[in-house]
Amino acid sequence: MTLQERIAQKYMNQAVEEFNSNPLSLGFLRRLANEAPGIFFPEAIRHLKSNDKSNAHRFLTILTLRFDDLTDYLADPTNAPRDVATKLLKRFLAVDPSFDVRLAHKLPDRVHANSAIAFDSAKSTRALDILDETSRGRRLVPILGHLPASSDSKIAAKATLFVGRRVQSPAWSAKHLSSTDQRIRANAVESLWGLNTPPAIKLLENCTEDKNNRVVGNALVGLHVTGHREVEAQIRALARDSGSLLRTTAAWTMGRIGQTKWIESLTQMIKDEDPHVRSMALRSLTEIRRLESGTAEAIAAKAAGASSAVKAATVQRAAESLLGETSDFLVAESKTAPLTSRV
Repeated sequence: MTLQERIAQKYMNQAVEEFNSNPLSLGFLRRLANEAPGIFFPEAIRHLKSNDKSNAHRFLTILTLRFDDLTDYLADPTNAPRDVATKLLKRFLAVDPSFDVRLAHKLPDRVHANSAIAFDSAKSTRALDILDETSRGRRLVPILGHLPASSDSKIAAKATLFVGRRVQSPAWSAKHLSSTDQRIRANAVESLWGLNTPPAIKLLENCTEDKNNRVVGNALVGLHVTGHREVEAQIRALARDSGSLLRTTAAWTMGRIGQTKWIESLTQMIKDEDPHVRSMALRSLTEIRRLESGTAEAIAAKAAGASSAVKAATVQRAAESLLGETSDFLVAESKTAPLTSRV
């Protein structure tokens, strides 16, 4: 870490901590964003990756939203794991509900008019992932509705799930089941999860006999969500199948459903002769155990949050200057920055 970065981290930490008590904090953060964006941006992102919520974090969000490179940062899978990128996107949407539209417009458009600035395959799939977790309703469908037909198979598969979840049409899913790409076919089935209509149930029932194990697994989960009575027997039958792929699918399905009644079956499947079955059974068993303890974790997290709030309400900090000679040096030494700001 350079001297400039160490100074920036020190003063930004102080500004965030004293945001409510020190009137100079707001001005310091705004000035740093304007005059040293290359230093401000990574430090702001570091703060926003935390679970902390405060007026200071909201102000950092407002300033960070003005950076043109923010969409590229979020879509780059090398910058953060998917869950962290999703959390960041939720922060930005809380301040700017139209930010998902801005992000969606960076994916390849229908006529390749934005090819010079459009995301590549890796960024497009990450963007679709985090948009799927955060953007509600159908408003992005007109922007992204063409992507299930993309020539890039990874983009097409992710887009099939994104668009399919928003249109939730058995006829639409059936159309995409004709694809030769098994990921697209499986995602077309997954997009029907939660749709409890006769056409949807009929399609899911048909897919339990599909030649592809992922399609079968997604169909069984979809039927479970609708309360289909025969799902349990079908999953148990898969767990005894002679084909290791279908046994692996049975183990995955048990974990995806997440009910404790599958613990005994998964415990037995850990002893399966096939390593893929054993691995999936262990993962699913671990997931069910995690879900089983989720209530206690949620209570503990809530209690910890309440404790922090009480502590924050009782602690008073004296106002200290942030814009002295040291911060002037910081800004003066950081005129060159790779990020562009729209502040």
